[in-house]
Amino acid sequence: MKIIYYLLHFLCYVTFILPATCALVDPDRCTKKFGYCRRRCFKDEKQIDICLSPNKICCTESSFDEDS
Repeated sequence: MKIIYYLLHFLCYVTFILPATCALVDPDRCTKKFGYCRRRCFKDEKQIDICLSPNKICCTESSFDEDS
């Protein structure tokens, strides 16, 4: 019974919560948003999406206007 319970929670997480918190993009789409697929963003960059490549995220330069 516990296996079914954990399986149900996992399926709910994968179906509803995970897609709402991140979006997987291909490297071309990341480049079109003026970003780069990297393992880590630099300090002056922000994460905008998660790339399809393993362990890579789409980073873009953050402007100083957004900090205010």
